[in-house]
Amino acid sequence: MDFGWRVPSYARKTTTAAESRALVRYFAAVEERGFSALWVIDHLLVAPNVYSVAWQDPLITLAVAAGVTEQIHLGQAILCAPLRHPVITAKQIASLDHLAGGGRVILGIGTGHDEKEFQSVGVSKRERGRRTDEALELIRHLLSEDDVHYEGNFYRVDGVSIYPRPEQPIPIWIGGGSQVHIVDNPDVPMMVPAVLERIARHDGWICRSSGTSPEIIAGDIAAVTGYLESRRDMSNFTMSHAQWLHIVPSNDRESIISEQLRAYRTVMDKKRSDEALQYAYLFGTIDEMIERIRQIKASGVQHLIINPVTDEPKQINLFAEEIMPNI
Repeated sequence: MDFGWRVPSYARKTTTAAESRALVRYFAAVEERGFSALWVIDHLLVAPNVYSVAWQDPLITLAVAAGVTEQIHLGQAILCAPLRHPVITAKQIASLDHLAGGGRVILGIGTGHDEKEFQSVGVSKRERGRRTDEALELIRHLLSEDDVHYEGNFYRVDGVSIYPRPEQPIPIWIGGGSQVHIVDNPDVPMMVPAVLERIARHDGWICRSSGTSPEIIAGDIAAVTGYLESRRDMSNFTMSHAQWLHIVPSNDRESIISEQLRAYRTVMDKKRSDEALQYAYLFGTIDEMIERIRQIKASGVQHLIINPVTDEPKQINLFAEEIMPNI
């Protein structure tokens, strides 16, 4: 298992320009501590019932990160495809790839889930899966071909060429899973065939992290693996998962949990109970976190994306020194 770090590019009402600028040093620190990838979240608005914050624009954030790093992969976990026109997405991804030096970008794509975000850009949430599939197909053509002609139900282009194009194929990882464990969640708790088909057509899968228990992770991975093994070569496919944590270097478990919950409450929606957060995410002592990550690894996860709930740089060091070498 290798590790990525999803940077705390939080966008709050109180966020200052100085706080945002501090991320420049933060990006460099992630690379210096040996993580294989630097990841960002995409939420145009605050997503109620899940988070209490929004995030900086993901592709602008990665462009800044590209300028202060040299080798670390740069990915979105995930980019909400239906909220952006695929021609714009293809242009931005191709530009990011070149400005990063080539071969560093992973395109993480998902459908999104928040109704208000869809309403704000004039897109029906009911169309999100079909729009995502069309966008992915069109983006692949635009990143590899001249004079692209495409006619779908939602997107149409006639003789479009994107320059500069990537010098090597950009891997596409699909985000999604059986359900989002959030308050008032309308999603059906199953791996629907359309999601499995979407995953199978691409290069990797990001098992969702919002309220996902170890049992759900294992079940989702088993479902995806069973579906894919008879349909494609698995040697060039990456199983990944995103998780949240706040490390407290102490042996006093009661005080650890108290401090962790305080940190989580700066990001997570207040409707989510303390018990639900501890069920879903990495809590407890460092040893407990190590054991849970080992369980995640045993379930088949090859790349684990760690998301800190605070922007404290010491969290990077604590993970790199206390947890990463012991998995």
